[in-house]
Parts: sequence; structure tokens; C-alpha cells
Amino acid sequence: MVADSDESFARMRNWRGLAPAERIATRRTQLVEAATELMATAGASEISMRGVCRQAGLTERYFYESFPNLDTLLTTVLETVVVGARDHLLDALTEAPIEREAMFRHVVAAFTDYLTEDRRRGRIMFVESQSTPVLAQRGDELIELFTAPIAMTIGAGDYREPGPDHLDSVLNANAIFGALAYLYRPWLDGTIDVPRERFDEHAARLLTAIAPIRSSDA
Repeated sequence: MVADSDESFARMRNWRGLAPAERIATRRTQLVEAATELMATAGASEISMRGVCRQAGLTERYFYESFPNLDTLLTTVLETVVVGARDHLLDALTEAPIEREAMFRHVVAAFTDYLTEDRRRGRIMFVESQSTPVLAQRGDELIELFTAPIAMTIGAGDYREPGPDHLDSVLNANAIFGALAYLYRPWLDGTIDVPRERFDEHAARLLTAIAPIRSSDA
């Protein structure tokens, strides 16, 4: 009897070879993936907790083991996309050419790669980030996180005197983010039919045009 009890307890602890913590992590991943799909199709404002669970193939009781509410889940999706973009750009910068315009082309190509690997990322980053009050607040915070490598890029190789101050870099980085948002969004959804090579070149030239702008010398 003792042996049978021990065996039953072991089965409770490990189901299909997964420990309880692993099962929770798997279900959390399912919920994040389901929310990602719904944000990129229906839109964040149309999502419900029940809808996410239905999309994930999970009962509603599993939702709360990973997230206290729907806003937290949707914010997690947004953070995953934006932080992923930031990290992708930072990785690209480590291998970027020194020459400024070539650097811009390299970074733009890396960003386009990131968005085309999963086209849902573009809508989540550029549209859904402002679709609800909670997402808008977190989205504004994440823009600062994302624009940091942009500011780093546009400041590199600019040897004019006097050099740009911090606000020049911040203002230009935010201007570039806004311009890229309205450039990438219609290209990713097919509204603007432009070959990838020309699109990347246009985006790189946009960076080249905005990067030198300064108001610190006014």
C-alpha cells in the first residue's frame, strides 16, 4: 500500500514528464501566444479573458495562476515585442559597419528582419500599444526603452562641432520612431506595395535625413 501511495503521489507531481512548475510555465506561454494572436487580429480593446482562454485551449481557472488580470497579460505581450525589438537592434549594432550611412542601412535591415519574422509584431508595437489606457501608458514608457539604441545609432559618427546634446538625440530618436511607425505599418499589412530592398533603403535614408537635425545651437 505504501508503495502504491508513493507511486500515485509521483504521478500527481509529474504529469506527462512535466513537473508542476513546468506545466504552469507551459500554460503561461500558451496564454501569451493566444493574446499575441488576438491583439494582432481582433485588437486589444476587443479581447476578453474568456476569449484568450478559448484561443489558448485552456479553462479559465488556469488564467489566474499566471496573470492577475487581462491588462497584465496584454502588457506582457507588448513588453515582449518591444523589448525583443530593442534587443535585436542592440545585437545588430555590435556587428554594424562604422561608416554612418552603412550603419543606418544595417540597423534598418535588422529591424525589418525582426518585424517580418512575425508580422504580428508590427501591429502590436505600432497600433495596439496605444489602443487602451493601460497599454498606452506602458507603451509610452517602452518607447523610451526602444529609442535608446536609435539615439545611440544616430549619434555615432557625427563629428560636427559643437556636437548634439542629449535632447537633440532624444528628440530625433522619437521623431524617427514616429516616422518608422507610419512607414512600417502600411508596408507590413500590404497597403504600400514596395519591394523589401527599396523599402529598407527608403527607411535608411529617412534616418539619415532626420539624424543631423539639431536645435541645441538655436
